[in-house]
Amino acid sequence: MATSAEAPGGVRAAKLRKTLLGYVPIESPFYRYHPVTRLIMFVFFGVVPIFIDMPEINFALVVCTILLLVWGQADLKRLRIYMPMIVTIAIFMFLVVILAPGNDPTFTPIHIGPLTIYYQPVYFTFASYWRLMAMLFGTILYFSTNRERDMLVALRSLKLPFLASYVVGFSIRAAGMFMEDFNTIREAEQARGLDKSALKLGDQVKLYVMYLVPLFSIALRRADEISHALFARGYNFTGRVGHGNKRSDYILTQYTMTGMDWLVIAVLMTLFVGAAVAEYGFGAFRLPHSPINILLHHLLGLGWPS
Repeated sequence: MATSAEAPGGVRAAKLRKTLLGYVPIESPFYRYHPVTRLIMFVFFGVVPIFIDMPEINFALVVCTILLLVWGQADLKRLRIYMPMIVTIAIFMFLVVILAPGNDPTFTPIHIGPLTIYYQPVYFTFASYWRLMAMLFGTILYFSTNRERDMLVALRSLKLPFLASYVVGFSIRAAGMFMEDFNTIREAEQARGLDKSALKLGDQVKLYVMYLVPLFSIALRRADEISHALFARGYNFTGRVGHGNKRSDYILTQYTMTGMDWLVIAVLMTLFVGAAVAEYGFGAFRLPHSPINILLHHLLGLGWPS
């Protein structure tokens, strides 16, 4: 889906392309690359943080994804909608580790007024938080710059079975439609004069529970419509037509892998494998090697981290 603007001669020229999490200009640099390349980029930024404990590197990955969003001409203002989640996750994680740090006698207590915290679990939580943020921003990067069509093209290009690719595609599309339906219901309530700011917290919780009824009704109706549409078009679980031959895939002919695609994929996969080998083979990205961890140990007089 793309939004249009009036062009010379009265022709409607598309300028923006609707992605799963917003809009991106059609001339965005991301669209110079094949959907497979973009999917590999998603795998890199979404999975590599699992191999890395050092918060400095994960923070650098977050910065890198934000710079890629800027480079790809994505609307950074939409990142504000994730701020409540980012802050809530931080509050929850640090409250848990402060209130229930465990009873390991090797933990180093730090007294801050009447509060006592323990260094090791707090720093581990700090590192885990940035790992989670790196994975989150990698996901935001991909879904802010790609449509479900791009993901389907990537999966089909990688020869994923027809059934699996469509399950993934429909799941992604269903998530997008769910959010659109949710926003439609909220806007309909606002148009009828509902003021949520005047509701008590308990009433707001009940309101969100009530949303489930129309959302599930819409989802069930859509599922039935999609199944009939697929049947009408002759689709089946095997992805083959009635006489048993493989169905032609026209959409794949619209995309071509270039030398730059292969170069980017080679670099990302090399870095991916290198990070996995460095971590599991040599422990290169573990917390004892974290510069911030080493500096804090020095400042607190805790010796060298182990």
